[in-house]
Amino acid sequence: AIIYLSHFSTKKDIYLCTSCKTRSQSIIAIMSPESSKYYKVGVLLFPGVDILDFAGPIEVLSHVSHNRNPERPDRMFEIKTVACSPAIRAANSLTVHADLLLPDAIDQISDFHLLVIPGGPPSVVQPLIETNTPELDLIRKFAALPADASSGTRTLLSVCTGAFLLGAAGVLGGMTVTTHHHALDRLRDICARFNAPGEPTTTVMHKRYLDGGLLKGGGVQLLTAGGVSSGLDATCYLVSELTTPDMAAFITRVMEYDWREAKE
Repeated sequence: AIIYLSHFSTKKDIYLCTSCKTRSQSIIAIMSPESSKYYKVGVLLFPGVDILDFAGPIEVLSHVSHNRNPERPDRMFEIKTVACSPAIRAANSLTVHADLLLPDAIDQISDFHLLVIPGGPPSVVQPLIETNTPELDLIRKFAALPADASSGTRTLLSVCTGAFLLGAAGVLGGMTVTTHHHALDRLRDICARFNAPGEPTTTVMHKRYLDGGLLKGGGVQLLTAGGVSSGLDATCYLVSELTTPDMAAFITRVMEYDWREAKE
């Protein structure tokens, strides 16, 4: 069991492990000022979207709290779903009500620190990339943002064929990315078609997830995940980067999930 103590005078949080037999054996972890940050997350939805592509990252982020107290969590991530209509049908199996409509999310784009772009079957994603849809506009506007003054670099995360939307938005020129292993060639074709003239070729690799570094402009970090469940691993990695590896390990224990960390 964990006892959570708030030291309001120093604004530090202390956790005592009550399973230890003596006070001298207690494990005390003092969280740094960096860890007291809060992040706003936008999760794009569209009809036919794969369920785990968006639900996986939401599940991971929902467990991250400053106090590690599941009963009264001080959650680090405020998550809002974004869609073109008030409700969408995911994978023709689950109805999800959106927190924000796309026009409103675009107007408020600078409020977000993290944008998650899930995927779906090619027949679902293809219509979104054939015209200049609001979904692509959302991605372009987020990718062009500067770093946030308080929380630092923002993050653009795609899961599975969500990378198709990033490619169609024209933000992957010169980047190294991944997607579902069946979709690697298709992503190469999309990037070749939509990259701006003169931009370097996009490198597409088969990986569990890839930290692609900073997008052009330097304010947004690119993180792409492979197929479906890879989004869980990419989000665990993101948690370790934004907080600490210990926090990511804590989350995976809470979820009873075997995090498949990317290998160099």
